[in-house]
Amino acid sequence: MSKLTTVLLTLLVLLAVGIGVLWHNNGKLNEKVSDLDASQKSAEAITKNVLTTVTLFNQISEANQNAKAQDALESQRAENDIKAAVANDDCANRLIPTDAVKRLREYADGIRSSSDNHATF
Repeated sequence: MSKLTTVLLTLLVLLAVGIGVLWHNNGKLNEKVSDLDASQKSAEAITKNVLTTVTLFNQISEANQNAKAQDALESQRAENDIKAAVANDDCANRLIPTDAVKRLREYADGIRSSSDNHATF
């Protein structure tokens, strides 16, 4: 066998080994790409769920704030209406019976405590 043949066979063997190594590395890289793609899809799904949850909590918070503002406005209207109704009436100068005062305070305290117990964000 001549030197040229030996060199060519050696180069052919090295080339075959090199192709085998590259083929193997390509398989590993394809697996990593698949794993990273799955991780990315999972992260996107989680992010979408978090965004949906935050949006929902923001909507609930806004609804609670609007309800509180509406309650305060209605309370102010009722107070003004009552003041206007009794402004020139002689009942405004009379004392309110003790039992009525006690019952109104209990009722008002009940309203305050029930509004304090609602979950607000």
